[in-house]
Amino acid sequence: MIVDIHTHIAGVETENNRNYCGGRMSSGFLFRLFMRELGVPWNGMAKPGTDELIKNRVLRLINESCIDRAVILSLDGVYREDGSFDKGKTSLTVDNDYVADIADIGGKALFGASIHPYRRDAIAELDRLAARGACLVKWLPSSQHIQPDNPRCFPFYDRLAHHQIPLLCHTGNEHTVTGGDNRLNDPQRLVPALERGVTVIAAHCGARMYLHERCYFSSWRKMALEYPNCFGDVGAFIIPTRIRYLRILRNDPRLLSKIVYASDFPAQAVTMSCLFSLGLRKTLFLRKIRNPFDAPYRILKEMGFPDEVFDRGRSLLKIPAGHSRIATGITR
Repeated sequence: MIVDIHTHIAGVETENNRNYCGGRMSSGFLFRLFMRELGVPWNGMAKPGTDELIKNRVLRLINESCIDRAVILSLDGVYREDGSFDKGKTSLTVDNDYVADIADIGGKALFGASIHPYRRDAIAELDRLAARGACLVKWLPSSQHIQPDNPRCFPFYDRLAHHQIPLLCHTGNEHTVTGGDNRLNDPQRLVPALERGVTVIAAHCGARMYLHERCYFSSWRKMALEYPNCFGDVGAFIIPTRIRYLRILRNDPRLLSKIVYASDFPAQAVTMSCLFSLGLRKTLFLRKIRNPFDAPYRILKEMGFPDEVFDRGRSLLKIPAGHSRIATGITR
């Protein structure tokens, strides 16, 4: 079974108050590039029906791909220490019920929740969304202004462990939803969650994207080997600056047992970065793959990543019973 635990969607029509996209966010180059991958042209974000266009495109790409399940992620806003919502510091939200409704449509989509632990109703919201079928909770600490080792998070960790819902937490510098403190994305801040029994999946394994940035990969590796409930995903790894980490993961059986498959859609695989690993002929063949959910899977398979990596999400996530069976009619 192929489970992609890390995919994104966005909503830019705010009249229904379900999603929010601030002006600074919507004008950012990287965000507009991602929106283009979601099917929205450069000048199309203000047009009515954009959210429906995005939703239909994402579901179509997932359902036409070789992936069996794909987790679509929500994104909660910024909350202050007193538990109140801070709209002024919030640049992007993707509403939990919006994503849950998409997952309810059927097909291969799963619901990934996002709940800020400082919220006054954080525990109640977790209980509610667990009942709605949330298979994980996603945090982006720098963008959401979450300090994962703050004791305010501990009751939330206890409740996550109670529900057996894993925490997918961004690690390393953030480049799309910017404006926060990247030091909050240090994977070592997740140790309290691990010690309280939460299954933690460190998105990107703390690897850096740009060479001038601080890299947290070594910190993640040490944690993954020390804690049985610590894992990492390989979302957005098929780029020139992260290929070397893929080789490290592939060649170390201990780390390979801690890796979970992820695409980080709409991030795109830079297939040519695999040239020295796969050779020109194979790289050019893989470059022809058009479905962005198929491409990273096929590339990692060609690089020698075993089936266990792509199936691991099935055992780690809290997948609703109706989604536990492999979809019929799927070909490899």
